[in-house]
Amino acid sequence: MSAHPRDLAGRGLMISFPGPTLTPATAELLARTRAAGVVLFAGNIRGPAQLAELCAALQAEAAALGLPPLLIAIDQEGGTVSRLPAPFVVPPSPQALAATGDEQAAYAAARISGLQLRAHGVNMNFAPVLDVNCNPANPVIGTRAFGADATTVARFGLAALGGYRDAGVIAVAKHFPGHGDTTVDSHHGLPVLPHDSARLEALELVPFRAALAAGVPALMSAHVVFSALDDAPATLSPLVLRGLLRGRLGFDGLIVTDALDMAAIAGRYGAVEAAVLARRAGADIVLPLGDAANQLAVAEGLAAAIEAGRLDAADFMATARRIADLSAVYHLAASPPAAPDMDALEREAAALARRSLTVSDRAGLLPLPRAARLAVIDCLQPRWNNAEEATDRSAWLRTRLLERFPAAQYCALLPTDPAEAWARASASAGGGAATLLITRNAWADERQQGMIAALAATPTPIIHLAARGPQDARLLDAGATLLSYGDPPLSLEAALARIAGEPGEPRPDHRAVR
Repeated sequence: MSAHPRDLAGRGLMISFPGPTLTPATAELLARTRAAGVVLFAGNIRGPAQLAELCAALQAEAAALGLPPLLIAIDQEGGTVSRLPAPFVVPPSPQALAATGDEQAAYAAARISGLQLRAHGVNMNFAPVLDVNCNPANPVIGTRAFGADATTVARFGLAALGGYRDAGVIAVAKHFPGHGDTTVDSHHGLPVLPHDSARLEALELVPFRAALAAGVPALMSAHVVFSALDDAPATLSPLVLRGLLRGRLGFDGLIVTDALDMAAIAGRYGAVEAAVLARRAGADIVLPLGDAANQLAVAEGLAAAIEAGRLDAADFMATARRIADLSAVYHLAASPPAAPDMDALEREAAALARRSLTVSDRAGLLPLPRAARLAVIDCLQPRWNNAEEATDRSAWLRTRLLERFPAAQYCALLPTDPAEAWARASASAGGGAATLLITRNAWADERQQGMIAALAATPTPIIHLAARGPQDARLLDAGATLLSYGDPPLSLEAALARIAGEPGEPRPDHRAVR
């Protein structure tokens, strides 16, 4: 590759852009940054054919500019963090997969996602999440993790890595050294973990060590301060990235930063300085994101730092070598494979969703008859944190409910609805055969907790679907409780099928509600 500072700098970053097409402005940004790749979000994707056309156009533009094949990346974790719209198939969340007790579920889910991504031109996925979600009050990880036990996360994480590898997608495990015990969302602030080195070795590092031993191709850094290691966040810490990850753990794969426009970094360092510090710390690829001017400034800042000697050109050459190695192993220059059988993938993912459902029916309420007068209160959370895309499935869910229970009364409540609306909903819930309450992280939402208290005071039997954090189940002694560990359509569909007693539902699971 060229040793010009601009070309070297381009090997060290990936860019993002608005819209579903390759516009002249995006082509210019790619040309001026010489970026190693792009990151796609929901706003870039309309459907399978469009995604394939966009990725092909990006690769053609890169080739015309004399660039190697692009890394085209996405956050497609399954569950609540998904960028792909219907008719793409979204498997259950990692925590849901772990609830099956079978790590092959994680392999299958990763393969389902990976086959769809690679067939439509996406060759890198920022997954799996290897954080150990040992803090139930974590505001940003939750069901994105395989669980609160390090060994479980390692087992299921390794299976997921195998699924992505067999689908031909470069997996980027995250967030090293671990984001699972934080009470601050790094999109909004800088988390600090005070644990000593022995604790990190015994918990946070366990899944990452396993992934390294299994040959994980890439890791994403955490915008988290680990006080036992450094006072700087891991993304900007030479002690963490060069000392621990490259040195002690011996990792020679690709290190990608989390997005540098997140408040944990951007609010303290600024985009250009953060990118320079991340590269000095040992990161290969920085993700400046933000608007085009911000990303171009980062590219120019990296090139200037190389020219001024603040950054070593040899490090960028090493990054280029790592990308070239991945390109060869994952055949990035080849045309995408044929699209998989989407119907078959959906059937496989639906089976995973049914298996992942945890059901406790102590009052013998399930299944409900079709004619049941069912009051449904759906507590929506269109966007719990910035890792998610904003979604509102209330119209879809209402339709699916009424297909099964024509006499049901469905009420959807938003966090922004006035208190009077919430009060009216709780007052109208009594009198029927049962109330179906759907909560989403009620453990951290006083409005939902008030709804739970109001319904608990009525004589009407309650069926509780905890559609996000399973700890919601502890808030209500319901006659029947279902845990879906996330609310993608297939997980909600599995819960409705269980309530209706449709063929193919899993047997009731009487494991302790977690």
